[in-house]
Amino acid sequence: MNCIRSWETRMFVSLGVLTTVFAMTACGSQHAFQNAVVIPRPLNDHEYVIEDPVNQRFVLYDMNRKVAVSWTNVPNEFVYNFATPSDVYTIGNSLTNHFSIVRLVDGKVETLYSLPDQAHDAVFPLATNGRMMFFLLVHYRDDGTEVWRHVVQWDLGSKALLPFQHVDGAIEQGALVGTDLYYTVIRPDQSRWLYRVDGTRLNARPTLVSTRWGEGPVLSCKGELLAVRGHRLMFGGHTWPVSAVNWITENGVLIQFDEDENTLTTRADVYNVADGRRLGGAVNVEGFRWVENGIQLDCSGHVETVVWGASATGGAMRE
Repeated sequence: MNCIRSWETRMFVSLGVLTTVFAMTACGSQHAFQNAVVIPRPLNDHEYVIEDPVNQRFVLYDMNRKVAVSWTNVPNEFVYNFATPSDVYTIGNSLTNHFSIVRLVDGKVETLYSLPDQAHDAVFPLATNGRMMFFLLVHYRDDGTEVWRHVVQWDLGSKALLPFQHVDGAIEQGALVGTDLYYTVIRPDQSRWLYRVDGTRLNARPTLVSTRWGEGPVLSCKGELLAVRGHRLMFGGHTWPVSAVNWITENGVLIQFDEDENTLTTRADVYNVADGRRLGGAVNVEGFRWVENGIQLDCSGHVETVVWGASATGGAMRE
């Protein structure tokens, strides 16, 4: 799984796939491995680290030459992100685990927290609104089989992962609507049930919302969830195909990454979900950076910046 592009096989927070990947390796032999998660480091002031969300890796980009210089290329090392704008990620190795929560700031990666049980635990972004931050914590036996999954809240002050007391099951994905955390659980028949829990109370009991939630990303916009039908996202009478990577901003900007069929490179598209209008995008994308009211797409040979305002109106600029 050197390149994970389709939704069905992406190790974003799809724990059904994740369990298979971890089970392929006997964790009992992990003493032979070291923490090999390698993060590129800038060597001068015109190099900076960006994230390649399709290949799930950090990339060192040279702004002067507008080219990727290096990237995380050790097999089975992946970077995981939230589906909303955030500078916080998790990184880990599907063979050795060694998971950490990191922050990408000013083109450099800093470690916020490393899991105490490096051999058996993995952590994946679940949902954030920039103020509240939730992760999925998964624990494995020595033979790689899964023991449990917990939804945990990250407390930056104490640098601790605080678990919900009554949230369990084969939790897959999540999104925040206000302070309510919505999340999906994969049932034994592979159907997906949608639950809601008060994100402000770790002792809150979840409420079942739907027993017929579609397969696909869980995204929220303007106080409601985007519907998923037949591998298409739906909002306000507009639809978009589900891509390999699907993100949304609080003010209603949908950002998608996938493989471009013509160039066989990574393609990015940015839409206003209120009117369905495409705001911009690019191909040959090496990675991206969040900028104020926009996203900077660092490409091979050029840089494309797509900006939007509070109402999600905007456009694109090329360098």
